Amino acid sequence: MSIQATLKKLKRQKGIPAAYGRFKTAQKPPYLVYLGNGQTNVEGDDTYVHSVQDYQIEYYYREKDEEMEKAVEQILLEDGYLYEKSPDAYIEEEDLWVIYYTV
Repeated sequence: MSIQATLKKLKRQKGIPAAYGRFKTAQKPPYLVYLGNGQTNVEGDDTYVHSVQDYQIEYYYREKDEEMEKAVEQILLEDGYLYEKSPDAYIEEEDLWVIYYTV
């Protein structure tokens, strides 16, 4: 499943919107922003055997909601995306928190 389909599924199931790069209008948290983060290639016999597009998913929120975090993580796993999760980071200028998922 594509990352776009996975994030649409998350919106349907949990109501959390997502956009590539940025939203065109201001959003009320929580919301997700995702960006391309390069590509991982598996090589063998001097050729590429398999390539996987990597993404960074940014989960923005004002109040900690561990159930929503678990929902995001569960849907990523269900759709075959292994991830690494950053610590919570506070963005003082926006009065928001963010967690970065690398998939």
